[in-house]
Amino acid sequence: MATPQRRPRRRPVGAPTPRREKPTPRKKAGRPKGPPSTIVNLRLPLELLARLDRYIDQLESPPGLKAHRGMIARRALALFLETHEAS
Repeated sequence: MATPQRRPRRRPVGAPTPRREKPTPRKKAGRPKGPPSTIVNLRLPLELLARLDRYIDQLESPPGLKAHRGMIARRALALFLETHEAS
């Protein structure tokens, strides 16, 4: 059994057109700008991850530095390799 067709709604004469909100800007997807990179998955103990999150919370408290796990892990690995590479 077919459903009955609905009548189109009509605005009253002289009614203003509803304003549309500006769409929120979307973040660009894909690789970040900079040197070529790849994704590496690694398993971390929960205690180490909790310590990392506490450190990030300290960085983000006022005055407020934006940080995330990946950024901190990249920097820590780079510093580790710089200090432990054979010269």
